[in-house]
Amino acid sequence: MKELKAKERYLRMFRGESIDRIPVCPRVFENVVFEYNKTRNLGDKYLEKIIEYYRLFGFDIIDWNCTPSPHFEMTDFTMEGPNWKPKIVEEQHGKTKHIIMTVETPKGTLRRVQAISKISPWADESALIEYPIKTEKDFDILAEFMPPPYKLDLSSINKVIKLIGDDGIASPSCHGPFNIIAYCYRRLDDLLLDPLMSPDFYHRMMEYFTNRIMEYTRQMLTTEAPFYDIGTNIAGGIVVSPSFLVEHVLPYDNRLADMIQKKGNIALYHNCGYAANHLCVYDKLHHRAWGYLAPKPHGDTDLDEAIRILPKNMILWGHVDQIDFLRKATPKEIDQRVKWICEKMKPRGNYILGTTDYLETETPVENIRAFVEAGHKHGRYE
Repeated sequence: MKELKAKERYLRMFRGESIDRIPVCPRVFENVVFEYNKTRNLGDKYLEKIIEYYRLFGFDIIDWNCTPSPHFEMTDFTMEGPNWKPKIVEEQHGKTKHIIMTVETPKGTLRRVQAISKISPWADESALIEYPIKTEKDFDILAEFMPPPYKLDLSSINKVIKLIGDDGIASPSCHGPFNIIAYCYRRLDDLLLDPLMSPDFYHRMMEYFTNRIMEYTRQMLTTEAPFYDIGTNIAGGIVVSPSFLVEHVLPYDNRLADMIQKKGNIALYHNCGYAANHLCVYDKLHHRAWGYLAPKPHGDTDLDEAIRILPKNMILWGHVDQIDFLRKATPKEIDQRVKWICEKMKPRGNYILGTTDYLETETPVENIRAFVEAGHKHGRYE
């Protein structure tokens, strides 16, 4: 078969048609782009510099940085409404910045505190240290007064589609409802107990946030982006049981996937951590793709087991550890690992050679090049 352009390679794979070789694309985030350009201030060239980085190594581009920014799942809480009055205050606590968000409503005040710490010259670590839904009453207030989803600026998606051209595809991202609640609204410890202790409360929350994220995703679906990355990693294989996942999480995640895939798009189930305990129920996913097959030590997915268990029509992406292996291995070791993976995956097909999450800073350039070259060399289909 003749050499395909990356966009055609992906679209043919999505349609179940034959392709020339395994696509090669690690996940790329702004951290390595900042590092490469030696500045965080990319200004209005931010998206151009990200696409330049993909092209620097010859990746078959799948870009998720096109997602409308600031990310709607976090800013959703602080938009103005008739009975929803947010106030944002920033405080510095040593090397950590606290963003204190309070919302006044006719029936009470909600409060959320986000901590942001600089972990390298090129990356921050962000997490909530106080969540706004502490009680069922807090959710009732939120559900009654939170304004409806706002209109997204989709220009970043459309711009990236044009920038990429035939070199790949745009892949906007969002989180599934369980992830959204755990990241942005309620402590995970409480959320895990809610289905058992207060099932009506839990399912009301899940229904509410499923509907909100579906509305934002519905807007992104008006673009020509064909691939959607759906964050689902919090309810991972060492956090919840397979039965918990099937009963309390998947019904909502599957609704989102169904909406995305109704007109032929692909929804990717983004579990970038531990997954071995859940492989036995992944046949119940409606998502047509799963990433990112994390092996030990930062995950527990055995490639042979995944190939044996998972549906053959499910597109798989990942399995190369970028935290330790890709940063510390020699180019020869990378070539050998990629060859081993490709030889496993070529008989199955429906595979994208990639990392288990986005590339880490301080990854040697020669290692990234070795990764791509090995994929091109060993990933060709007969």
